Amino acid sequence: MRRTLAGLALLVALAACGDADGGAPTNVIDREAFVSTYVELRVAALHAPDLELSDQQRADILARHGVDEADLLEFADVHGRDIQYMSDVWNEIDGLIQSANHPADDEQDAPH
Repeated sequence: MRRTLAGLALLVALAACGDADGGAPTNVIDREAFVSTYVELRVAALHAPDLELSDQQRADILARHGVDEADLLEFADVHGRDIQYMSDVWNEIDGLIQSANHPADDEQDAPH
């Protein structure tokens, strides 16, 4: 009985820590889905007259990416403790938003 309880306690502790190799649980959306969805949401909001999306606009974007708000929050929750990873994610998002808002800058930088 004592071994069974110790085994269960170990399983609970391991589950709380996530994968031993630091990977995300398999039910969390991947980085690409998070980034592309977040970028589209922010770019759409930046182009909205009041800088906010309607509930329907938000729902349409989320549906297009096959995610919901809970998926985005879970991604941030799961990866939030990895400061370098999330810093890289936010830098990627920022760069994509900047590119989307200033496409002429990208064309000027392109070789002719």
